[in-house]
Amino acid sequence: MIIPPKTFENFLRYLQEAAKPQEVTGHLDHVTHLYADPQATFKHFTNTVNHFEGKKAAGTISQKADGGMSVVVGNHNGKVFVKYKSPGARKHFSHESIATEPKEHMRRILGHLLTHAQAMPIQKNTAFQGDLLHPNPLDAPSSKKTVEKPNTISYDIPKGHTTSIAAHSQYSVDKHGEMKKTSNAPDVSQLRGSGVYAPELAMGKNLKLGMHPNRSKKIHELVSDAKSQMTPELAKFGKTLHTGAGHHPKFSAFHEQYHSHSSRTSGSRSVAEMRAYVDNFTNKKAQQPSGGKPKKGESSAEHKMRLSAHKAELSRALHANIDKHEEKFHKLFGIHNQLISAKHHILDQMREHEGQFELQTHAGEEHEGLVSSITTPGKKEHMAKFVREGPTGFPKKNNDNPRFAKET
Repeated sequence: MIIPPKTFENFLRYLQEAAKPQEVTGHLDHVTHLYADPQATFKHFTNTVNHFEGKKAAGTISQKADGGMSVVVGNHNGKVFVKYKSPGARKHFSHESIATEPKEHMRRILGHLLTHAQAMPIQKNTAFQGDLLHPNPLDAPSSKKTVEKPNTISYDIPKGHTTSIAAHSQYSVDKHGEMKKTSNAPDVSQLRGSGVYAPELAMGKNLKLGMHPNRSKKIHELVSDAKSQMTPELAKFGKTLHTGAGHHPKFSAFHEQYHSHSSRTSGSRSVAEMRAYVDNFTNKKAQQPSGGKPKKGESSAEHKMRLSAHKAELSRALHANIDKHEEKFHKLFGIHNQLISAKHHILDQMREHEGQFELQTHAGEEHEGLVSSITTPGKKEHMAKFVREGPTGFPKKNNDNPRFAKET
C-alpha cells in the first residue's frame, strides 16, 4: 500500500505535535480536598482571603467560568492557530487542517473560532487557554443572542458577539511550538476583536472585595483551628488516601468517589455517610468483575452468584478499612468540614460583590466559584478551586444538568 505524501505529512505532523509537552490547565481539585498536600490548602485560603481583604497576596485569584469546550488560541511565528486543550491535540493553522478533525462539532466550533482568531491582535508567540461561552456559535444571529448557557450556568453576553471566550491562562510559545504558562491573569485585550467577547476573569486591584470584619474573623478562626488539628500523623494518613498506600486496592477510588458524591448531596463529610456510600460504589458496573459480563460457559445462576460474592467481599473489605482507621477519618472529616464552612463564607463574600465582575451571570445565578493559584505560573504552581458544595452548590447543579448527563 502506498501512502500519499500529503497524508503521510499530516500524520507525521500529528505525531510530532502530540509528542510536544503542552502545559495546559486541566482538572482542578476542590481546595478542601487537602489529602495530597494539606499545607497547600491552607496557603490557598491565606492567598484568597488576603485578596479579599486588600492585603499583599502570595498568588492570584480568578473567577471560574462554567464554560463549554476548553480551547487554546495563539500565535506561533506570526501564524494564528486554535486547538482543543488536550496536550495531544493538534494546532490548526488553517480551515483545511480543521477539516481533518473526525468530529463534526470540533470542525464547526474550531472553524468558527479560527475565523475570529485570525482577526484578533494576538502578539507573536503568545497563546491563551479559555472556555468557550457560546456552545453553538453558529446557531443564532448575534443581534438577538444575549444569553448563553455553555453548560450549567447562564451568562449575559453583550449584543453583537458570536463568540465568547473566558480566558484564564496565558502562555509563551517557543520556536518549536511548545507552550509555557506565563500568567493566570491573561491580557484579554489580545483576544478582543469584532464579534468576540473576552471578559476579564482575574480578580485584581480594580475590584473592591472588602471583607466584613465579622466574616473575616470567622474565616480566620475556622482555618486556624483546622490547621492546628492537622497533626503530622494525620497529614501522613491523608496522603495515603491520595496514593492508596496501605489501603485496599479499591479504597482510594472509593474514597475519591465518596467525596464527589457528598459534594453534590450533603456538602459535608462524615464516617456514617461514607459507610452508607459503600453500596453505591460496589453496585457500580465498573466494580464488577469482567465488567459484569458472564464467563464463557457460565450459567445465569452461576454468574449472579459470582457477582454477589464479589460485591459482598468488596463491601466487607471497604468497611474493614473504614473500621481500621475510623478515629482518623473522624478527625480528618472534622477538619474538612471546617474548611468547607470557611470556603462558603468566602463564596458568600464573592456573591455579594459579583456585580463588579465583567463576566455576569443571567438572572442572578451564582457564579461557579473562583480559582486560587500560588507560586509562579510555569514553574512549581499549585491551583485549587473554591466551589460551593451541598444541595444548592455547583456540583449538584452540574450533575443534574441534562446536557451533562447526556454526555456522560
